[in-house]
Amino acid sequence: MTIKILSDFDGVWTNQVLEAEHVKLWVATEAARLAEVDASRAREDFLHFERAVKSTPERYGWAPDGRITAYVDEDPFCEPNSITSYIATALDDPRTRVYRDAILDAGFATLTAFGDRCFHDATASFRREHPPALVPRAALSLEALRRAGADVVVVSNSPPEKIIGWFRDAGVDAGEREHHALRVRGSAGKFVLGESNEAIVVGGRSIVVDRPRYAKVIEEEDPDIVIGDVFSLDLALPHVMRERRHPAAPTELVLRRHPHTPDWVLTTRAEGAIDRIVDDIADLLAVVERCRKTRAR
Repeated sequence: MTIKILSDFDGVWTNQVLEAEHVKLWVATEAARLAEVDASRAREDFLHFERAVKSTPERYGWAPDGRITAYVDEDPFCEPNSITSYIATALDDPRTRVYRDAILDAGFATLTAFGDRCFHDATASFRREHPPALVPRAALSLEALRRAGADVVVVSNSPPEKIIGWFRDAGVDAGEREHHALRVRGSAGKFVLGESNEAIVVGGRSIVVDRPRYAKVIEEEDPDIVIGDVFSLDLALPHVMRERRHPAAPTELVLRRHPHTPDWVLTTRAEGAIDRIVDDIADLLAVVERCRKTRAR
């Protein structure tokens, strides 16, 4: 009996803190360069922006179309986007103006466009300059899951070449076709929201669940288990699908916990949406066994 696992990549198979810090520093450095602000002043300004964002995390996050698709306290990768959003909208903060004006004068249509460019350039730079940031024993954990009868498919917003390259460097046969030991579906667009504002409320946060590209992936893969580290991006939609008894909805929803995982998700397991919280990818073995027993009933 095969158990299919639909897994996120960054934050599940990786420890993304160093890469996220690299992106955040890249944003500050590029903004300072465009604004012709010296490094010392820029450092102080961007620490101020970060404190402002984190003091009201319910107001900030990754918002490509203006609607928050994941909150700033859920994922360190959301921090750079949230800071650029703050610079764009905090008109009463005098520190933001010099950067906002310089970025727009440089030809960027919006601060979001600037943040997106920085994100792509910074992650490419990180991949060139650092070894793959996979969690320890990633290859061994994957092999153990496969021996236990699990079919693991990585579905991520990251580009497939990043995911495949990092796994292959670790000795894992990863690729986009069925015959690979680990199948990869990159650039999945979990953050892409549909036309409606259909949402659920968890821990006082409104989470839009109209995510057509991600829904299509779940329907095509028909997983037994979904694991991710960001509730809004990875688990909110499959939770709603399960509540509605969608035929492709998973049996188990698993959150990969980090030190930064927010209390509004952890304390109540997202108000009961999450079945299991794990601290290591190897902990999925117990979830696979539990899922197998459920299916055998």
